[in-house]
Amino acid sequence: MAALNAPDTIGGRAAGLRSELRETQQGMADRLGISLRAWQKIERDEGVPSGETLLLFKAVDVNPGWVLTGLGPRMIGQQEREAASVDPDLLEKLARLAKSVHQEMGMTLPGDRATNEAGNLYNDLVAKVSDLSDKEMIEATLPQLRLALMRRLKAAAAAPGTGKRSAS
Repeated sequence: MAALNAPDTIGGRAAGLRSELRETQQGMADRLGISLRAWQKIERDEGVPSGETLLLFKAVDVNPGWVLTGLGPRMIGQQEREAASVDPDLLEKLARLAKSVHQEMGMTLPGDRATNEAGNLYNDLVAKVSDLSDKEMIEATLPQLRLALMRRLKAAAAAPGTGKRSAS
């Protein structure tokens, strides 16, 4: 059995959050709209809270996924701030990737379109990687992005009227 209120358990994260918010158990239960007994069961790690219960953590701006797994941004606002911040070096790397794939496929990518393509790759990356500060995970995902871009370009070249034409 995990140590009571260990930060690596749902109960530990819930208890730590309550402490940080300077709330009583009853106060936390009230803020989430659950019974005191339900809150106490969460803190004691007596089972896994339902998805519905986890979603109630949004009432205190806490990411339900973080409560469940301990992964990702803890606070919902933190997630939005991270999404609003773009690493220029990463964007440049994605632009180089786009240019490289286009060149491999014998396609010309005008300079102004490289930025657009890098933006598309960035959006694909955000969908695949939950923590954009994890450089190792980003590097591991780049080959997947490369393959997806190649497939997208091949499909676009094969379908007339999509805007991706081979030079004639």
